[in-house]
Amino acid sequence: MQRILINALSVIAVCLAVVQAIAAEKNTKSANDEQIIRQLMQEWAEALVKGDQAAIDRITSADWMLTDPQGMLISKAQSDAHRKSGTVKFESFKLDELKVRVYGDTAVVHGLATRKSSYQGQDTGGQYRSTDVFIKSNGRWQAIAAHVTRVVKP
Repeated sequence: MQRILINALSVIAVCLAVVQAIAAEKNTKSANDEQIIRQLMQEWAEALVKGDQAAIDRITSADWMLTDPQGMLISKAQSDAHRKSGTVKFESFKLDELKVRVYGDTAVVHGLATRKSSYQGQDTGGQYRSTDVFIKSNGRWQAIAAHVTRVVKP
């Protein structure tokens, strides 16, 4: 009886050690994914200013969609065309207050962007809150959606 109890406790101890190791690995992976997404956000901001379409294509999925401050849905193709034609221009784009939450192969990023920009020649610079959604597919993170709201100062 005592030997059975000792064996059972040994099995439980091994199981707990395995669970703790898996949890530690998951936390490390999540922290690594968070850093990757933070880096992608920075690269994306830089690519918008530089007009680096190759970087934008690497960071955003082909079916990426934007909900703009006016509530309009803008496809990736439309967004790319606006930048290429000069309809939308970014002179600067600074990211702050990034909060990245990783849920397996999905991540949600909340942030604050301060930018100098224009749309059809009209100034659209200022501060904007954004929510970006990334998915990890084939080992690579890509943005699939964005929502942007202008920060209105009282």
